[in-house]
Amino acid sequence: MTFSELTWNPDQWNEELEAHMGWQAQYVAPNDCLLVVNTQLNADLSAPQSATENGQMYSCAVYSWDREEDSEPLSIESDCGDDRVQTIISEVEALQGETTTTTTAAPTTTTTTAAPAPAPQWD
Repeated sequence: MTFSELTWNPDQWNEELEAHMGWQAQYVAPNDCLLVVNTQLNADLSAPQSATENGQMYSCAVYSWDREEDSEPLSIESDCGDDRVQTIISEVEALQGETTTTTTAAPTTTTTTAAPAPAPQWD
């Protein structure tokens, strides 16, 4: 996944202004870790017109593969440029030990053999 491939959706509805105040992208990596990327407000506290404006800053939250609905993120980082978001995407994809690859075991064959006769006793 690359930064340019993220799918952005309007986020952070402001009732008073009746407008969305930002954009959000969510990416589930092959290891099932979740990355949530939010746009930050512009310097004048206005909402960005698009998610990928030149100079746009983002906050990133990384969630574990075994997260529950209200789980806390493993990490949160703010003031990220698009290059840093790309690095975080790569880091999330590289997390080890949290893959959910399913393997199918080969069928096993069980062979039953009779126990050997007891050894002769020496007097």
